[in-house]
Amino acid sequence: MSTRAIATYIALVFALSWSLQTVAIGVSLGQPDSPAAMPWLIAAMFVPGLVALAFIAVFKPSRTGLLWKPSIPMIPMIALGIAIPAATAFAVLAIVQAAGWGHSGWFQFSASGADISGGPWLLGTGNQSWPLLLTNIAVTGALFAGISALVAVGEEFGWRGFLQQHLIERWGLGRGIVVLGLVWSFYHLPVLLYGYNYPETPILGAFLISPIQLVAVSMFMAWLTLRAGSFWPAAIAHGAGNSIQEGVISNLALNTSPVHKDLVTLAVTVLVGLVCWWSLRNARRQSSKPAPAVLEIGDEAHWSHPVGASVVQR
Repeated sequence: MSTRAIATYIALVFALSWSLQTVAIGVSLGQPDSPAAMPWLIAAMFVPGLVALAFIAVFKPSRTGLLWKPSIPMIPMIALGIAIPAATAFAVLAIVQAAGWGHSGWFQFSASGADISGGPWLLGTGNQSWPLLLTNIAVTGALFAGISALVAVGEEFGWRGFLQQHLIERWGLGRGIVVLGLVWSFYHLPVLLYGYNYPETPILGAFLISPIQLVAVSMFMAWLTLRAGSFWPAAIAHGAGNSIQEGVISNLALNTSPVHKDLVTLAVTVLVGLVCWWSLRNARRQSSKPAPAVLEIGDEAHWSHPVGASVVQR
């Protein structure tokens, strides 16, 4: 798509989603997580995908590069899309506890496992060994990631299935992913300023923490999507982020400012994003290297150097 078409898509997504978020704020009566706001927020999550479908139906150039079909390579990427957000949550928990800033309201860890005092864990609560605990986390994380993905698919088809490839083709891998992360962050702007994600520091959250964090998450999502050739792992990962990751982190009992928890989450997320970015760059460099060719000279075969280098015959 042209730059103008991309800008039109983003403008339409912002206009529709911001309108729905504004309604959600209006009906929440001062409570950002009010049940009355949820239908409007869920509707806003489907806007990127629905606008993408409209573009696909109307504009032929927008149909190129779509990453929507299921594929065999997406199976391990789905597993990683669940495992990495869960691991991020427990890394944040470990750092916060080690720093003395708080503790989990659900887990009390020991050398043999953990005592689970609450939470929606499918294999139960109570004292669990490490194998049972990890299985419990994996099974519960997979279920709730799948459930949350039913809503997250609306965003992810628009962002990763549709827009991502157009941005990469227009501005390159790095800048394309950064632009997508910033678009994704500012798409949430009304509820961020209202304090939905960062109630104590909405301005800092909306204009600094969220943009950096969602650029990093976009690197992770791009890694999943491009490795799988499909947006479905990203939808599952989005669901895992909204369920098990958010659940474990939000259950922290803090004895310091919530900003500490937010900054730890940001740091861990950026680290994951940078690793994924390095993997994408490395894979692209490897794929761009010219393959060695075999030149047959007489009865012998000689490996040639890349184009432009001399080949010495014997």
